[in-house]
Amino acid sequence: MEQPVFPRPLDGTLLPAVPEDGRPFIQALLNAPGWALGFLDRELRLRWANDTLAALVGRPLAAQLGRAVGELWPALSAPLMALCARALKGEVISGTALTCTTPEGAALHLRVSLLPAVAGGLQSGLTLLAQDETQQVREQNFLQQSAECMKSLVDISCDGYIIHDGGTLLDVSRGCASLFDCTPEELIGDQLMNWTAPESRPVFAEAVRKGTDTPYEVFGLRRDGRRIPLQVVAREVDYRGQRARLVALWNISGHKAAQEAAARDESFREQLLGVVGHELSAPLKSLALGLNHLQQEGKLEDGPAARQLTSAARRMDRMLRELLDFIRARMTGSLPLNPAPMSLETAMARAMEEQQKVHPERPLIRAVEGDLRGQWDETRLTQLLEILLSNALQHSPSGNPVELSAKGRQDGVTLAVLDKGPPLLPEEHEALFEPFRKGRKQGREGMGLGLYLSRRIAEAHGGRITVESSLERGTCFKVWLPRQAPVY
Repeated sequence: MEQPVFPRPLDGTLLPAVPEDGRPFIQALLNAPGWALGFLDRELRLRWANDTLAALVGRPLAAQLGRAVGELWPALSAPLMALCARALKGEVISGTALTCTTPEGAALHLRVSLLPAVAGGLQSGLTLLAQDETQQVREQNFLQQSAECMKSLVDISCDGYIIHDGGTLLDVSRGCASLFDCTPEELIGDQLMNWTAPESRPVFAEAVRKGTDTPYEVFGLRRDGRRIPLQVVAREVDYRGQRARLVALWNISGHKAAQEAAARDESFREQLLGVVGHELSAPLKSLALGLNHLQQEGKLEDGPAARQLTSAARRMDRMLRELLDFIRARMTGSLPLNPAPMSLETAMARAMEEQQKVHPERPLIRAVEGDLRGQWDETRLTQLLEILLSNALQHSPSGNPVELSAKGRQDGVTLAVLDKGPPLLPEEHEALFEPFRKGRKQGREGMGLGLYLSRRIAEAHGGRITVESSLERGTCFKVWLPRQAPVY
């Protein structure tokens, strides 16, 4: 609509035609905050401007009046002059966004309106209205950048996300779309059920109905029909002025594969333990019983051959037990214990008796001091002492004794096995306890699992095992045990 214009001289003051008592109101109206207002003549020279427009130009008002609009805003000259030309032909230009860069390099965002102005029935120029939206645009850009950052953060935190309303997809992340071998545009507007495997649709529908926000698992359906296992966590959110549901997705294909592999390993472990524990131990026990029966009936003389057969059977039995323990330790991470009240003197006596049968010619010395009572697994500690005694007897000169000692203190008990064999190098100490290590060069009996198992037995009791070795003192394996084995 054509607008009247208030004539104003070049000095910017209102003409006397405006009543004196109305001038303050008109002045206040024309300088309303937020709007830049000015009048252009037909040559597009500025004839009047309020304070806001003058501030936008950035020059004193006196320096602006009478200048062409192209001179006032050179950076906007081309688009602004084109709009003015259309307005001079009678078109109302309403809210056109214009952007330019100020001489200082800052972005300036204006929304401009131009209205044809009439005085005395003739078009006298244009009314110019401009609003500075620079701060608003900056805030919108900041919000948009923040939203993009949040989307990127969500993409990093999970494998993808979707936003849906009652199953209709409103927004889909790039990561989520790639899970289904699609683009976000192909998914938005579609029904989520179309991308959920049939067997998982009841689970998903129930979770949506209940508003479940705890993790649950479903199978997604890719474009090619393949299923993909997903873990889902959902939350209610506000999305573009409406309530919607944000769903974060994690691809758990690797986790599922690991579970299946673990199940296969568990099955293999049980089969292996069954084969080794029963199929091999049964004939070995039959062999030992047969040898014993022959000796009792006098059909097998108690000579070197009989002792060699008996020793071989014992060695095979020990190797078999060690192999079973090694498999259990590696498969399950620990050795089973059955702690009960006991005295270490009992385990020491049993271990020494067993080793004396194997090495009847070797002197074994026992020394005890203090209280040796505690809560331990007697069978396991007897096994540990047998391993250490066997190791000492194998790796020390045949004429030298091996000493087994125990010393009770308030915090626990220390067991020690000392032999006078050749000393160990310091760098060999830790390697002794690795599986399938034969230890010192002298003697090659067994599979090299004994010291490994001795450490596992000590650790299972909450204790530790160390070794000290020197030319003067010999080699000493020390085991410290707390009074009570931990309960697992």
